[in-house]
Amino acid sequence: MTNTETALLRVIVANPDEDTPWLVYADYLDESGEPSRAARAEFIRLHVYTDRLPFHHPDRKAAGPRIDQLLSAWGAVWRDEMPQGYKALASQRRGFADRGILTASQAGETDDPRAHLLEYLELVPDVPARRLHEIVKRPVFARVETLVVRGDRLLGWAGAYALAGGSYPLLEHLDLARQEIGDVGLRALCESPGFPRLRGVDLRNNNITDASAAVLSGSGFLVKVRGLDLSENPISRELLARIRSGRYGS
Repeated sequence: MTNTETALLRVIVANPDEDTPWLVYADYLDESGEPSRAARAEFIRLHVYTDRLPFHHPDRKAAGPRIDQLLSAWGAVWRDEMPQGYKALASQRRGFADRGILTASQAGETDDPRAHLLEYLELVPDVPARRLHEIVKRPVFARVETLVVRGDRLLGWAGAYALAGGSYPLLEHLDLARQEIGDVGLRALCESPGFPRLRGVDLRNNNITDASAAVLSGSGFLVKVRGLDLSENPISRELLARIRSGRYGS
């Protein structure tokens, strides 16, 4: 990307719900003369226009086939235009992926604004905990709304500790199922101030015992969380029932 394109994308990232930065960027794409970029410019303009319309407006329905046609023709090309270490999933918002996968070991060092448009991120934590701690400090994690940890290499307690050191001001859903974070990892998450908007947490099958579950029930973590899955952990029925019912005292 050129410096100009990077600057335009940073304005979009800072104001994702404002139409003007998107339209300015679309004009910039048109100037290149490249078919894929011209198609993305048209895709952006169609989305900006239809987003302004009431849901049942006839123009919204009329634009649908052209939007689908552009996405069918160019979606794969656009998905390939991701920063180093990222892979786009199928969903697109105004010509950019809003769902993606980050393989930590392949992550580049540059701060690419295209990654900041992701709202849903699957993280493959195939690096040591110290490196993971550096990666989760990147701005992309400050914008993600759903974070799912997946991969052959489990997060473990050290990885959970690294994750807890990040800041996730927009994160609402955290999926750590089957990551073997254990009691130490859960305590780190409970003590972290980095999850102010968290509403749902999947902690299935993480070797969590009564020791840390008791800490969980007494922390501020559950005050915000409305959906918590602790199944497949060696937690006593009594404590699990108390956590589920919201009776955190003795």
